[in-house]
Amino acid sequence: MVVPETSPPEAVPPLISAVIVSHNCRAELERCLDALARSTVFDRLEVLVVDAGSRDGSAEVDSARPWVQVIRMPMYFGKTRARNIATRSAHADLILFLDPRVEVAPDCLEKLTALLEQRSDATAAFPSFRDPEGNTVECAFQLPDPATLRRASLNLEPLPRAPLSGGAAEGVEDWAVLVRKTFLAGMNYLNEKRFSEHWALLDVWRQIGGAGRRLVCAPDAAAVLHPPLRPVAGREELASDAVAGAAAYLAKHGGFFAALWFRIQCFFAALFSLRLALAWNILQGRRLDPTQ
Repeated sequence: MVVPETSPPEAVPPLISAVIVSHNCRAELERCLDALARSTVFDRLEVLVVDAGSRDGSAEVDSARPWVQVIRMPMYFGKTRARNIATRSAHADLILFLDPRVEVAPDCLEKLTALLEQRSDATAAFPSFRDPEGNTVECAFQLPDPATLRRASLNLEPLPRAPLSGGAAEGVEDWAVLVRKTFLAGMNYLNEKRFSEHWALLDVWRQIGGAGRRLVCAPDAAAVLHPPLRPVAGREELASDAVAGAAAYLAKHGGFFAALWFRIQCFFAALFSLRLALAWNILQGRRLDPTQ
């Protein structure tokens, strides 16, 4: 008797691929991961941690959590390249960009997913945030003009907050946001040739709006935003990267001369405030990615 060959059942693809970039933040990363482990959609969750040259054991979090895939990088290249590495290899149709200092509620990802399923006009969704004391933390903003972008880049400060319009925002902070992978793939993912640490997702939000799509809030999806992590570089290095990223954003959406004028203004602002190292970095167009 010949027994017919049978194929093994196909594995069910994950619903969400969480992409987390870590750098010397083991305690925060473990808290973030343990919150994901309590998620109501944990059985459909793929977790990808891109560790960028940590020396505090962050790259070993998978030893106690075999469901975490750690992608180890030799050094810190900026969030843009790190996110691209994980996003391109992710298996889910939904990508969750997640900051290690965010602790999502158990039903947060389920509610974000449900909102995207209900809203055919939406490309990305984000939760409502509170700090550890329970105070609301606003995350939405309008797409900035050059002057606003200049202040935010030079001072490493957040963009001014703006109220939602019809439950949607022009842009949001990158703390926790669920994005359709098809949209990211259609724009050839994040533009790491233009951006290192800053403003890559600002470019995504601009393209979402330009395509007539929406970035929507799920107000009943909750997340806790803990205090900022230790800086990945010196203040002037980060500010120079922010200026370079902002100039690249303006060059793409405003043209060469808009970007050039932006760089000139940033250079003289740094020079007149005696931030000479920053002025020199701006003049060189220095970014955080050492290969650029």
